[in-house]
Amino acid sequence: MKLKSISHVNSETGTRQLYDASGDFFDHSLNGFAIADHHGKLLRVNKSLAAWLQQESDTFTGLRFSDLLSIGGKIYFETHLWPLLAMQGHFDEVAVELSLASGEKMPVLINALKRDADNGNGPVVWFTVFKATDRRIYERNLKEAKTSLETRLEHEKQLTILRDQFIAILGHDLRNPLGSVMAGIAMLSRSNLSDTDQRIVQLISRSTVRIGELIDNVMDFARTRLGDGLVVDLRLTPMNPVIEQVVEELRAIHPHREIFVTSAIQEPVICDAPRIAQLLSNLLANAITHGKGDTPVKVVAAIHDGSLEVSVSNEGRRIPDELMGHLFEPFTRENHRQSENGLGLGLFIASQIAKAHLGELLVSSTDQETSFTFRMPGGTS
Repeated sequence: MKLKSISHVNSETGTRQLYDASGDFFDHSLNGFAIADHHGKLLRVNKSLAAWLQQESDTFTGLRFSDLLSIGGKIYFETHLWPLLAMQGHFDEVAVELSLASGEKMPVLINALKRDADNGNGPVVWFTVFKATDRRIYERNLKEAKTSLETRLEHEKQLTILRDQFIAILGHDLRNPLGSVMAGIAMLSRSNLSDTDQRIVQLISRSTVRIGELIDNVMDFARTRLGDGLVVDLRLTPMNPVIEQVVEELRAIHPHREIFVTSAIQEPVICDAPRIAQLLSNLLANAITHGKGDTPVKVVAAIHDGSLEVSVSNEGRRIPDELMGHLFEPFTRENHRQSENGLGLGLFIASQIAKAHLGELLVSSTDQETSFTFRMPGGTS
C-alpha cells in the first residue's frame, strides 16, 4: 500500500507539473497562440503574439481575432476564413499581415482549429501564428527572379528576331549587288579587251570572289554566335571532285602560286560537300596568305582507318606558341605577319565546320612547315 500511495502521489505531481509546463509553453513559445470563443472574440493571447503586436497580452480580451490584422487581412478573414472555419472546422497556413501598434505590418501564417471547450461552454477556436518574414522575402525573391527570367526571355526573343534580320540582310542585300558585279565581270571578260583591261577585269574578279568569301564567313559567324550553330547536310559524296574544284578556284584567284594535290581517296565520304569545300578553301586561302610566296602549298587527302583526313601545308615562319591556342577563335590574326585582307574568321569557320561534322581541326607548326589537318572519324560508307 505504501508503494501504491507513492505512485499515486507521483502521478498527481507529474500531471500538475505537466499542466504548469503547458501553460508556460503557451505563454513563452516562439510562435504566437490565441484562443477565441465561437463568436471569434479573443479569450486569451500568449505573450509572444502580444509582443509582436507591441502590446500587453491582457489588452486583447473581447476583441475579435480579425482586429489583430491589417485592413486587407481583416476583410479576408471575415469574408473567407471565418466562414471556412465554420464549414470545415479548420484552415492551414494562410498568409496575412498583423497590424502592429507602431503602424507597421508583420507578415505571418495562421492556422486555426475549432474544438469543443473542456468546460462545456461551447466550441473554442485555437489560432497558431507563425512569423513569415523570411518566407515572404523568399517568395518576393522568387517573384522577382520569375520576372527577371521573363524579361530575359523576351529579350532573347527580340535578339532572335534581330539575328534573323541581320542574317537576312547579309544574305540578300549584300549578295544581290555582288551578283550583279560578277555578272558584269563575266560580260566584260567576253569582250575584246586590251591586256591592261584584261588584267583589271581579273583583279576585279578576284576581289569579288574574296568579297563573297568574306560574306560567307560573316554569315557563318552570325549563325554560330547568334544562332544555333552551323547546320550540315550529310550525303554520300565523292571527295576528289570537291577537292579539285576548290583547288582550281584558288589557282584562278592566285595564278602565281603553286598548289600541289595528292589524293588517295577512292570511296565516297559521308559529309556536307559545300561545307567541306568551304573548309578547304579557307585553309588554302590561309596557307597562300601566310606561306612563303615562292613555295608551293600542298594538299593531301586520304582515308586512314575509316576516317577522312585532309591536310593543307605551307612553308614559312613558325606560328608563335602564344598564338597557337587562339588560332581557331574569331577575329584572330597574326599581327606580326602581313595579311593581304581578311577578318580573322577563316580558321574559326573552318573549325566550326569540322565540329559540325563531329570532327576536329588540328594544327602543327615548325620552322620549316605549318600544317592544318581536318580529321573526321567514320566518314566512309
